Amino acid sequence: MLVALEFVFTVVVGAVSIFDAERARAGRRLRRADEEIERLATIAERERIARDLHDLLGHSLSVIVLKSELAGRLISIDSDRAELEVHDIEHTARTALTEVRAAVTGYRATGLGAELANARRVLDAAGVDIDLPTNLPDLPAEQESALAFAVREAVTNVLRHAQARHASIRINSTTEDVVVEVSDDGRGGHTPDGAGLIGMRERISALGGGVTRVTGSATDNGSGTLIRMTLPRNGRGTPAPTDTKAVQS
Repeated sequence: MLVALEFVFTVVVGAVSIFDAERARAGRRLRRADEEIERLATIAERERIARDLHDLLGHSLSVIVLKSELAGRLISIDSDRAELEVHDIEHTARTALTEVRAAVTGYRATGLGAELANARRVLDAAGVDIDLPTNLPDLPAEQESALAFAVREAVTNVLRHAQARHASIRINSTTEDVVVEVSDDGRGGHTPDGAGLIGMRERISALGGGVTRVTGSATDNGSGTLIRMTLPRNGRGTPAPTDTKAVQS
């Protein structure tokens, strides 16, 4: 009887020891998992801030350079217009500062309507005619924010690289998806994706959409560049293909 009790006691103690050891191992695994989640969240936040700062400052600084050059040319021939451009430079710089602060705190209020109005303002100043849509789709805030950033980056590329005379922004919305196209009649040409286009792809892809860039004879105009952003209406889905081979004229 005593031997049986000792055996049972030994089994119970062993089982408890095994349970305690397994619980300790599970606790360590959980702590490692929490640390990995925190590390990945930190990396994701850094990437978000980097994308936002690039999109915001890249665009704003391009506008400031453009308007500074214009003001410099106007000083001797139209001082009143030069003064207006200088005031607009100040406004652009202050807006950029506000947007950078907002991006760092994770808040972004600018929507598609504001970005389209900004596109007209900066392209007009650069001497580029622009066609804009008159009706905007009703989109969830996350999708509208992603598309607004994408439009801003596409317009920045037109300002920096296209040497275009005409640009167009089209929005086509159906029950299945929303498609935004930014095209120009500039010099086109196939170049590697820069940080702006990579960030655009990441934003749209994260929502189940895709971005394509076509240049040269494959565009509607037969020249220039066309960037097409597509987002599914039903939220996140399987990311669409995000690249097509550019065709040069």
